[in-house]
Amino acid sequence: MVKKIFLFLAMGIFFVSCATLPTTPSPAQAPQEIVVKVEATDPTKLTVEEGQKERVNKSMEVANPEGRLSQLSFIANDKAFVKIFSGLSVADVTRLWNDLVVLENNTAIRDVNLFINSPGGDAFSGLALADQIERARRKGFKVTAHASGIIASAAVPVFAVCDVRLAAPGTIFMVHEAALWKWPGRETASDIRSQNDLMYLLRDRYIGKLVDNSKLEKTKWEELEKKTTWFSADKAMDWGLVDNIE
Repeated sequence: MVKKIFLFLAMGIFFVSCATLPTTPSPAQAPQEIVVKVEATDPTKLTVEEGQKERVNKSMEVANPEGRLSQLSFIANDKAFVKIFSGLSVADVTRLWNDLVVLENNTAIRDVNLFINSPGGDAFSGLALADQIERARRKGFKVTAHASGIIASAAVPVFAVCDVRLAAPGTIFMVHEAALWKWPGRETASDIRSQNDLMYLLRDRYIGKLVDNSKLEKTKWEELEKKTTWFSADKAMDWGLVDNIE
């Protein structure tokens, strides 16, 4: 019996070892060297050896004091193209702020195309993005939003406040009440009252953006938000949240 157990263990070790052996060794990749020279007196200035410039990734460049668009944005045909393809966070607020400042101060471009596919995220970041877009519009920017995939939760007011709101036919929208994620611990009656004040303030700001940029009244948006409402691009167009289906 002991011999049989030992034999089975040996076979098991053999099979596991075989499973981890590579079948065909992959050819070794030759190392690629890129020489980048940085001036000690001004680290923002750099030069790349001739013939190697196309091999340098933009993320490797030292920040330009003159300013440049973020990595998810670019300029073509006198228009700026900005993408928000993620859950909303402070990073998105920072990127959009950077891009708008660069466009305002370093270019004559005032036509911004904002492509959004977002399930929402941080409520404060969503409202901050909406505020930035409204501020840009007051400064003469024209912001055209292109929705696809999903526009939900905190992403809805970001889309709603743009000059022109376009949506792909299959875009799905969703509104719901904001949720407060709390770390477990002791809370007083004053704490709970303060949290309630915050939640109602968030709700009023969120719904205010939708009321100002749609055909629906405040009471209707409150009703839709309370029950968590999913709706199509066609319905969003009926409600005045979408200007056209593209």
